[in-house]
Amino acid sequence: MIGTRAARGIVRCCAALAAAACTVPMISPPALAAEHPHRPRVHYTPAENWMNDPNGLVYHDGEYHLYYQHNPEGNAWGNMSWGHAVSPDLVHWEERPLAIPYTEEEHIFSGGVVVDHDNSSGLGTDGEAPMVAVYTSAYTERSEHAGIQAQSLAYSNDGGETWTKYEGNPVLDIGSGEFRDPKVFWYEEGGYWVMAVVVADERVVHFYRSDDLLDWTKLSEFGPAHATGGVWEVPDLFELPVDGGAGGSKWVLVVNLNPGAVAGGSGAQYFVGDFDGVEFTPDRLVTGDDPPEGEVFADFENGYGDWEITNDLDGTGTEGPFGSAPAAGTLPGQQPVDGHRGGHLMNGFVDGDAPRGEAASPAFTIERDYINLLVGGGDNPRSDTGDTSVNLVVDGEVVRTATGRDSEHLDWTAWNVSEYRGRTAHIRVRDDASDGWGHVLLDHIMFSDAPARSGLENYDWLDHGRDYYAAVSYNDAPDDERIMLGWMNNWDYAGDIPTSPWRGAMSLPRRLELATLDGRPQLVQRPVDQLASLRGDIAYSHDALPLDGGERRLPPRAEGEVFELDVELDPETADEIGLTVRQDGTTGTVIGYDARRSRLFVDRERSGDVGFNSAFPSRSSVAVDPGATLELRVVVDTSSVEVFAEGGSRVLTHRIFPGAEATGISLYAEGGRGYARDLSVRPLNPYRDGTAQ
Repeated sequence: MIGTRAARGIVRCCAALAAAACTVPMISPPALAAEHPHRPRVHYTPAENWMNDPNGLVYHDGEYHLYYQHNPEGNAWGNMSWGHAVSPDLVHWEERPLAIPYTEEEHIFSGGVVVDHDNSSGLGTDGEAPMVAVYTSAYTERSEHAGIQAQSLAYSNDGGETWTKYEGNPVLDIGSGEFRDPKVFWYEEGGYWVMAVVVADERVVHFYRSDDLLDWTKLSEFGPAHATGGVWEVPDLFELPVDGGAGGSKWVLVVNLNPGAVAGGSGAQYFVGDFDGVEFTPDRLVTGDDPPEGEVFADFENGYGDWEITNDLDGTGTEGPFGSAPAAGTLPGQQPVDGHRGGHLMNGFVDGDAPRGEAASPAFTIERDYINLLVGGGDNPRSDTGDTSVNLVVDGEVVRTATGRDSEHLDWTAWNVSEYRGRTAHIRVRDDASDGWGHVLLDHIMFSDAPARSGLENYDWLDHGRDYYAAVSYNDAPDDERIMLGWMNNWDYAGDIPTSPWRGAMSLPRRLELATLDGRPQLVQRPVDQLASLRGDIAYSHDALPLDGGERRLPPRAEGEVFELDVELDPETADEIGLTVRQDGTTGTVIGYDARRSRLFVDRERSGDVGFNSAFPSRSSVAVDPGATLELRVVVDTSSVEVFAEGGSRVLTHRIFPGAEATGISLYAEGGRGYARDLSVRPLNPYRDGTAQ
């Protein structure tokens, strides 16, 4: 998947960028893959060192350029510079020399690249259109702009190979330390450039215009809106036809979020609406998340009542973590708390994250099928490193647990407790973690006959899996296609991913469309068509494979590390039906369809190596349309699973780290008989004669 060009590239890089660490290993792609079992085959990774956000995605002179956040000196985040790779087809990549290196005064954060076709900037030479990178300068303490993030330019007159920083940098500075990630595009109707850029900690996107890429005038702002449990980063704004043009067109604003995403940690949300050249106006804003009717058990509006509160478990003499009374919202030193109801909540941030404590509710009898509750704070569920959890205890045993998402936003959790009806229970809150996010938030516990739906699920997300972040689209793609790429990782554990000498991978490039679903335009994503060039012959197929309880393993010819699987899961009478990939005798990644709840899930809790970070083992899910069958397209690489469901309207992306012997595929059904219909498995291989094509 990774190639290199001739030594001319190394000479050019090192001559132009002498200050940078400039190495392009002359190693064939198969050799790179063989060096580590988790080196992706059909996803881009650098040969070595750290990589995160995709930057500067642009198509120019027959090549797709991928710039990206890169540490040229190590396998951890730091020394942020722009790495570089190119591809003729989005599936075969060649790593190029370092593009824009950091300096002691300036680190090179995320941004975009445009081709200045009319040389409006005046930065071109010999009548050629320059490529202009608009990026965030993160100024260090050695700079006269210490602590500031501002927008700067670099330009290239050799097709994006070498870059010169504009001598008038920065070109846009508002004096903020959280002003970053510009995405610039040409607004054809107005005849000017538009920049979308975030003030991250305010959860706001700013829009600016320019005639020449040098001088910028503010147009408007958007936000905060929808998911605000973390900082906003890496915005993108683009126009797409609806239903192939039959429904006109709409604008899409993508805003990445960390933490507070629907699957936990970092993720990407989007808004559909209109852009008039000045303001973005969303078609839909969700402002309420009312739960089903029920009996309120605790809302903390009148003190703790009969709850038993135990503060200061470590005997340090603090009032924390819960204090003597519920908190009136945000506490000193805490990020803004939202999502609670009324004026008070249980907030475990009294005296900060360090104090440890416990709270126990009065006993009650379970008489309804669901307990709905608002939970926020740290995502530390009964782990060895600490515990910030809300637990349902029945007969002395914890039977249900909820945690926050490393966010100060409280969201609904619904416990199905129908099996415990008539039994006595109580709720126990543990705040036993002392590091970052070492606190828990709780409010509005209700007994109901139906589940409350997570407020986050009411918003629109690019991906409901754990590993799709900093998603951004290509400028100037052929045939006006909108192609998007994301960093296949999550900040919850990104620094601990067990790979070396590199760390970081990109998702498959995805082609985006807007389709009318449930009465409104929503994004549909599919792997780019060029992926077909990697397909081998069908290894296994079946028109209608019966699954009558238990597990059915596919024959050895279907097994492999890297493949594409298509299937329609028909549960018929089964409660659950699905498949397990990268399987051996004890481990595997489960892709399941819970027909009773109409939810598609990916469970990687036993997917291989899951012990490098307590946040990694997980199960993520998304609601799908109730129906007889569920159509899936699954792309499996050496260390990832991407699931495209219902024609690409639902996507779940996850990193996995299976053992080398985990190559099996099996299907299963539980609680009845089901079928795997139109099943096919094809190997994917980017290599021919030992080189990337």
